[in-house]
Amino acid sequence: MGNEPVTLSASETDPCSYGEIVELAPETTISVYPGASEELEPIGELAEATPVWVCETSNDEQMVGIIYATYQGEDCEVSSPVAEDTDYFGPCDSGWVMARDVKLLAG
Repeated sequence: MGNEPVTLSASETDPCSYGEIVELAPETTISVYPGASEELEPIGELAEATPVWVCETSNDEQMVGIIYATYQGEDCEVSSPVAEDTDYFGPCDSGWVMARDVKLLAG
């Protein structure tokens, strides 16, 4: 497995669900990967309560493809349906995290 862009799936509703990074031990973060594998080199880190949009789940359901703002209030442009499956190359960052580290809040 290598780099996998996060895909927005075609639907009549928003392509992603809203969530946040779950409670972590004090002063710890989770790693963000460029594909659905912890064996890849991390591309970023996220702290507890960071808002994320969950757009995709790995085949084994262990990891989720997420999109997250690089600064508070940034519009990641994932709030409208898409006509066909498309890789996300919007203004925000994206990657893969362990599914257990994300709590869905809406969608």
